[in-house]
Amino acid sequence: MRGCGCTPHPCIPTGVSRFQDWFLMASQRSRPLPGYHGPPTYGSLLLLLVEKVCQPGRKPQRLDENVVLYQEWELDACVDAALLEASMDRVNELPFTYQQLRIFKCKLDQLYPLGYPESLIGHLGYFFLEMTPEDIHKWNVTSLQVVKSLLIISKGREMDEQVAMLVKRYVAGGGHLDPDTVQDLATFLPIYVCSLSPELLGHVQESVIWKIMPQHLVGCSLQQKDALYLKARQAFQHLNGSEYLLKIQPYLDRASTEDLRDLIGRNLTVNVTTLKLLQPAAVKPLTVLEMQRLLGPNLPELKAETGASPIREWIISKPQSDLDKLGLGIQGGIPNGYLDLHIPD
Repeated sequence: MRGCGCTPHPCIPTGVSRFQDWFLMASQRSRPLPGYHGPPTYGSLLLLLVEKVCQPGRKPQRLDENVVLYQEWELDACVDAALLEASMDRVNELPFTYQQLRIFKCKLDQLYPLGYPESLIGHLGYFFLEMTPEDIHKWNVTSLQVVKSLLIISKGREMDEQVAMLVKRYVAGGGHLDPDTVQDLATFLPIYVCSLSPELLGHVQESVIWKIMPQHLVGCSLQQKDALYLKARQAFQHLNGSEYLLKIQPYLDRASTEDLRDLIGRNLTVNVTTLKLLQPAAVKPLTVLEMQRLLGPNLPELKAETGASPIREWIISKPQSDLDKLGLGIQGGIPNGYLDLHIPD
């Protein structure tokens, strides 16, 4: 029988020198090894190490308190993965150690190398806490009830990445979260936000918006960013100038012209790096004076980025005479005496 092989048994060594040490320790035990009579010999210990076979009468037909007393190598050798799958309720009820649970997980991983079926996922219970994001990535979850039950189990247990992957797999399979479930997600780090539809993002609590970091927005669509930007403006509207800018900055790539003018009206300035993230359609209508006020002390940085969007689009839409007033030597504006005839797309 092939052992689980997830991690070496803590009582069975993996090297020759360690095996010799283990033999000296084991040879002093008064109780015979399972399946052997008399004190352990070097040969019997080596055979046990190599074979790890289940001894007669030790293969359980059901999970009960006796199995809890099995040594880890016995669990590996004697407990069948199909029995575990059929007995997940007992796995959660009985006081198995973390090491024993890892052996059980390894057996189930071997039974389902391509990912657990939903029939098993729905019965994992607290065994879900043993899962990694990589495990969950293999799953096909279609039941909202399963998602909800696993969210309840995960609360307060540092399962943010696992929960994010669970939501991602559910949505990727065509599942639709409801507003109540979105509310339940509020207790986890918002790694999951890019998995929610723009409509559901409207139900996200403001407390979640406060926890969002720039890296959490990577992978969001423009529609998702639009929804999050509206939520962020609402959540941060009562902050003072510098605090507001700090919190709203990750969302500014979805700001409108009026939003930028609002920043100008609040005497808030951005650097050219942030300017380059803005939508050309939002930046282009700004006057030269408004651009000067938006950049503030960062205005000299504009000269080195005249070829970057949206700065390029802004420059070619402005009279050269207005650009000259900046004193930066920026060229490319509308020559004096010409009109900018804007033709709608």
